[in-house]
Amino acid sequence: MLIDIGYDDRNHSHVLQSNGIASLLCPLNGIGFPFNSSGDQWTVGCVGVVIPGVYFKQGPGASFRNFPQLRILILRLVKLLYSIVFFLTCAFGVFGQEMSLLQEIRQDSAIDLYLALDWKEIEKKKKEKTYVPAKVILVTAGRDSIRLDAKVRTRGHMRLDICSFPPLKLKFDKGELSDHKLSPQDEMDIVNHCEESDTHDQLLLKEYLAYKLWELVSPYYFKVQLIRLHYLKTDGSQAHGTAYAFLMENTDELVERLGGRRNKTPVISTSAVERESMLRVALFEYMIGNTDWYITNRHNLEFVAIPGFKVLVPIPYDFDYSGLVSAPYAAHHESIDLPSVTSRYYQGWCASEEEVRNVLKSFLDQKEKILSTPHHIQGLNEKSVAYTITYLKSFFDVIENPKKLDNLIIHHCDMWPVKE
Repeated sequence: MLIDIGYDDRNHSHVLQSNGIASLLCPLNGIGFPFNSSGDQWTVGCVGVVIPGVYFKQGPGASFRNFPQLRILILRLVKLLYSIVFFLTCAFGVFGQEMSLLQEIRQDSAIDLYLALDWKEIEKKKKEKTYVPAKVILVTAGRDSIRLDAKVRTRGHMRLDICSFPPLKLKFDKGELSDHKLSPQDEMDIVNHCEESDTHDQLLLKEYLAYKLWELVSPYYFKVQLIRLHYLKTDGSQAHGTAYAFLMENTDELVERLGGRRNKTPVISTSAVERESMLRVALFEYMIGNTDWYITNRHNLEFVAIPGFKVLVPIPYDFDYSGLVSAPYAAHHESIDLPSVTSRYYQGWCASEEEVRNVLKSFLDQKEKILSTPHHIQGLNEKSVAYTITYLKSFFDVIENPKKLDNLIIHHCDMWPVKE
């Protein structure tokens, strides 16, 4: 606690105070000491509290020079009051804050989400991305079910064209969220399987794995929650088979959680992007074998102004075109001459060996967790677990081999398939 001692010219008294906000409680709720003093001796008249700082005013009262024990007592009292007020301020600030729906339902295992709507209507309006009314029931392991009215529409681009089950966007009523004591963050994305088959369920789970891997190497990520999606008709009967899917945090909620500001500029200048963060993204995309991203046109990258950074921090998403997932519809850009989507291609900026190795340290530090994470993805079968671990191990074979690291990453830089 920083405390300044000064002299108040207005009432000719000494002032002891720390930086604070909110209202001054003294003298209305101050503590008075009926002692006399004279001259410019240190005296005290009342103790007031500024939240979260402390105000200590010395006016007509006891002399610190004549009563040293009183001076010690008052200073201790000031510290005690400060500690109490600061604790209560922090406690109510944290525990009184409303949680979002995604935060409320988040758990390690899959939750059950029952989604009832007119599926024929949403198929009809697929290209228009028009909302249709829906009913949502969320069932978690630790609490009662949550029932909400919602609106649902399609979203996306490529998967919207090629998939029988295009990605969806959920939108809730803010007033109803408030009734459940939840924050007004009213949108979430649903990433669901492309087709109704075990193979496409595994592709979906491997993309979910990619999001969880990014969490291991960066504190700036979209939160995701695995779900079992129950497709219901409006009368409550089953429309399609239950399948794994996952909820993805909305960008506005991400920005609020990070205490940042969303950048909506349609074209991003490379000079406006934080260098180390971009290098981390490029190395991660190389690890999962993904070339389906680009800085300038914001393709599959969100850019956020985050406190502590002078420029924008990139946050990646949408990993279904990666070699880790290896979807049958995925392909590299036509300008990349590679035999398979599983072949890696580094697209990062040129950086020194020291810069690259410094960022790679976070991957190496998390190597054990990265290689064990596939075992912990609910629903991922043995074949998919074995494939993803083998694929991830091949990344470490590159970065732990100085010659491969030099040839495939350090000197394979600025190799963008589309030039500006």
